[in-house]
Amino acid sequence: MKIKAGDKVKFLNEVGGGIITEIIDTQTVKVLNDTGFEIPVLIEELMPDYSQNIHEIVPTENKKEEKITEEEPIYTNTDEVNVYLAFVPENQNQLNNSNSEIYLINDSNYFLYYNYAVKGTKKYKGITGTLEPNVKEKIKTLEKDMLPDNTKIIIQILFFDKKEFDILEPFQKEFNLRSVKFFKQGSYTENDFFDESAMILPIYESNSMEQITKNLKDTDIEKIVSQKEIQNKKLNKPKEFKKKEPKNIKEVDLHIHELIEDDTGMTDYEKLEYQLDVFRREMQSAIKEGYKRIVFIHGVGSGSLKLKIRSELQHKYKKYQFQDASFKEYGYGATMVLLHR
Repeated sequence: MKIKAGDKVKFLNEVGGGIITEIIDTQTVKVLNDTGFEIPVLIEELMPDYSQNIHEIVPTENKKEEKITEEEPIYTNTDEVNVYLAFVPENQNQLNNSNSEIYLINDSNYFLYYNYAVKGTKKYKGITGTLEPNVKEKIKTLEKDMLPDNTKIIIQILFFDKKEFDILEPFQKEFNLRSVKFFKQGSYTENDFFDESAMILPIYESNSMEQITKNLKDTDIEKIVSQKEIQNKKLNKPKEFKKKEPKNIKEVDLHIHELIEDDTGMTDYEKLEYQLDVFRREMQSAIKEGYKRIVFIHGVGSGSLKLKIRSELQHKYKKYQFQDASFKEYGYGATMVLLHR
């Protein structure tokens, strides 16, 4: 008897039959019987079975799963394309002791391929995914204990759809967020996307610069050119010097990455001395220029820089009062010096 895998057979010496699933050798095959088990059987103990269609017996593990229908994406009656990055504190009342949930918001009729990348010590670490139209998606939890003094985030976006669509250029947006921003109550506002207050940062807004450019008319361009010519004429006139008014407040960020592009190879002592030199120069400059107040943003960290600054203020600048800067504006990591008499 000529046989091949898939043939329907009956047993000669037993009741029942099955489907040949494998040719073991010239004398033996594997048969999937009516109860769903594969058993080795001698070929001489089998005969063809034409009573049923061979597809009536199907291995249990090969049965097709029921097809899950995809939900239709949510489309709106607008052509606007807006994408936002959102930070939502888990504890709205204690920002200094709260993690933040990070969301990507797709307020458009496009699908998005996205890459959310955060700068590590040297390179970036990314999270990638696909976002459907008109939805928001939690992509990460930002832990308060892991929050660096300066957070650099890059979002890359590719727009597409599963039907006909207009091509939009791939887009990239960079954010530099200081840690103090996450501790300011004013950073979080009511919004259309969450029931609670959130920090909403625009990544892509179709009606921003693009719409302004579209609305420029020839008369507007002529007006701009005319104003430019007037400015150029004014440059040739003698300068009029006005009496200087006292300046209000000066901010100085003493974080080492704000002062030096690359601090590789510097010891902690060298970094601290560099920061103190900047502190001294800025103090003298603010006094000379007539500022009323100066705020030094030193961060929390180990507290060494803060202690050194306050020690110098107590001994070298006794005539000036100092205090913690506003927590609402700077968190715990800043000192304000009152320079006015």
